[in-house]
Amino acid sequence: MELKVTTTELELSSEICRSENAFGAESDLIVPDNMPDILSILQISANAATSACDPQNDRVLLTGNVFFNILYVADTPGREVRAINTGAVFSNIFSAPGVRDSMPVQSEVRVSSVNYDLTNCRKLSVHSELLGRITVYSSASLSLPTAIEGAEVLTADISCSVIKARGCAQETVTDSFDLPDRGPITEILRDEVRVTDRAVKLIRGKAIVKGTLGVSVLYSCEGGIRLFKGEIPFTKVVNVEGLEEDMSVDCTIDVQGWETELGVGESGDGQSLDVETMLYFSVLGRRSQSCTAITDAYYPGGRLVCETQTLSLSVQGRSDAEDCGIKGTIRLPAGAGEAELVHDVNGCPRINRVYEEDGDMVVEGAVDLNILYRTANPDYPTASHSASLDFRHVLSGKYDGVPTVSARLRDMSCSLSGGNSIEVRGVAALSAQARASQDRVLVTSVKLEDAEPREAPSILISYMNGQRSLWEIAKDYNISREKLLSANDIKSEDELGSCRALVIPR
Repeated sequence: MELKVTTTELELSSEICRSENAFGAESDLIVPDNMPDILSILQISANAATSACDPQNDRVLLTGNVFFNILYVADTPGREVRAINTGAVFSNIFSAPGVRDSMPVQSEVRVSSVNYDLTNCRKLSVHSELLGRITVYSSASLSLPTAIEGAEVLTADISCSVIKARGCAQETVTDSFDLPDRGPITEILRDEVRVTDRAVKLIRGKAIVKGTLGVSVLYSCEGGIRLFKGEIPFTKVVNVEGLEEDMSVDCTIDVQGWETELGVGESGDGQSLDVETMLYFSVLGRRSQSCTAITDAYYPGGRLVCETQTLSLSVQGRSDAEDCGIKGTIRLPAGAGEAELVHDVNGCPRINRVYEEDGDMVVEGAVDLNILYRTANPDYPTASHSASLDFRHVLSGKYDGVPTVSARLRDMSCSLSGGNSIEVRGVAALSAQARASQDRVLVTSVKLEDAEPREAPSILISYMNGQRSLWEIAKDYNISREKLLSANDIKSEDELGSCRALVIPR
């Protein structure tokens, strides 16, 4: 006998690999001949940028660059602050069984720590510890039975999120700023560009990405060390084939590098700062889909063979962006001398823990700070101190499961509060995304075989133990549920609990 089976096509985008690796990158540095010897190291900061993330067979290759900035006290009578910039290439292989070269992948890399070894006054080695994360998705299509004529079936409503569009683009963003007139600038000590704000609007086939770059430049001039902060707005249209306005979207923006150059101001007086930033945009468009699938089935009077498969269904949850206030007091070490002026506070946020407490989703983290300041000590007029500020934030949204949370620093400022104490204030932009995978056992194919006749007594009685459902009893005896209910004068499954025994019709 041939079965009449109704099927539907289900597209799948399963998260088949999520991996996190710690690895290192280092650089050996010789002080250029035109620069003075190193008396002591003040600060070493690092930024990492991914240049390529290549999925290959059973692995993912992540490559990029780390940019080091070294501030040091020069071995000169004036003990001035000087800067050296250098870089290193990193490469790391993630083991990823099942990954193939055409699969969508998302990646992230950040610097977790930096240390150095000062060999002598002209040579040092810098080492950074990096933390890389990758997520790889597979795409497939599966034909699922949704109805079987003449069979008893159990069904479930399932929903999942499928990747329907993806695209990427590069953009160079440039801008120029007039710097305050404080005398000629002798050297740019440190510069940094970060994405501080972003928003995405979708139209058919395009993602319009708008955002803001935060520019921070520390420089030395006749008036001492100064800090300049500015903002650069940007807009990028990323072509994404298949993207529709009703899709949800994942958009990542990586700062792959930047260059700053001093120039002459527009009026011909003073100096300007020209900034060129290289950005990389990656967009994934997702669509939610749902269907009714069969989880179990049998055929009264026949033998139905069901093949099942456990499917990992990616579920798109809510995605929220919230600001978290950062505030605290940092006590500077007394041995460096009394603090007179804070030149710069540079911070990097990290998420330590995300958990549920009394129905709320709580995020705990810290901002790692590097503080550069002027002291009253003439022998060491510039000092540096590292510290961290903890933060705790309660997310306003309600989530099914613990979301993935990332943080970026939107703003940071400080002021001296006396007694070598610094009041630090800032804002961290938190991005919470709830996406989970649900494992569901579904019937993927069915086949009807001839059932061998079996001898049975004229009357069958099934004694109830209160634990079996109507489905389980009917399937055990290979009869329809309606026939079983009718033979026992039961109107619904709810009445089974009051029965001690059931008559099983032949």
